Amino acid sequence: VAARKIARSARACQGSFRSPRLRAMDQEISAVPPDAAVFRGSGLTRRIEVPVLAAVPGLVHLFTARGSDTRAAIAEAAGRDMPLRTLRQVHGAVVRMTGPTRPSGDDGARDREEGDALVVDGPGVAAGVWVADCLPILICDVTTRTAAAVHAGWRGTVAGVVGRAIDALRRCRGARPRDLRVAMGPAIGPCCFEVGDEVVTALLSAFPDARAAVRPGPKKRIDLVEANRIQALVAGVPGDRIQASGLCTLCRPDLLESYPRDGAGASRMAGLIAWRD
Repeated sequence: VAARKIARSARACQGSFRSPRLRAMDQEISAVPPDAAVFRGSGLTRRIEVPVLAAVPGLVHLFTARGSDTRAAIAEAAGRDMPLRTLRQVHGAVVRMTGPTRPSGDDGARDREEGDALVVDGPGVAAGVWVADCLPILICDVTTRTAAAVHAGWRGTVAGVVGRAIDALRRCRGARPRDLRVAMGPAIGPCCFEVGDEVVTALLSAFPDARAAVRPGPKKRIDLVEANRIQALVAGVPGDRIQASGLCTLCRPDLLESYPRDGAGASRMAGLIAWRD
């Protein structure tokens, strides 16, 4: 797939956000919780939760699985039907805003805005991203009751999309990074994500600590979860508030979709987040 240009906008709280220059981590990092996935539902409502967000009262979050129906899964998780807002994802770092009073941009709308991170600023509306092997990231702030859904492939990771989403929550909704909780869903893991030299070069050029996300071996592999965890840490989110599912899409044909494995037959899964009320 040809790389697409990353859209850039100076419109504060409407388009993309220019992240501060990523700096090396010099603070003491709090303990990182182990990867964990909790399986809910069955059939069309089969879904995955991550404990760091499952523990938040009033918050609905989920990562759909192979064969799941997105609307059925979120309706069961929320206890009612809920509007879903999504974007036309372009593998970049543009952040958009949505909420109960904003125009609809659901998964069937042709006029959806371009972007790869969606912040929702009110209850009763779900923000979502679509993935197969890219990393879905869900973020919430209990104090301001805002949330964000982020789509982070390797291009979005290099562009700093998760840092821009955190910056959007801070600048436009008053969230403090130290209060945020971050869950990372299933994605192609470092066990399977073999890349070319150009990807490693781009990643190492993007931020000082990227070497921790490059796995040694005869074939270069990168760890999308670790790369985005580092970026969230640099943005100020405590390590004990960041948790991953630990699931590799390529390794789990029984549970997850994967384009490298299934080719054109692969469907997309969703990462969804909302405040119930």
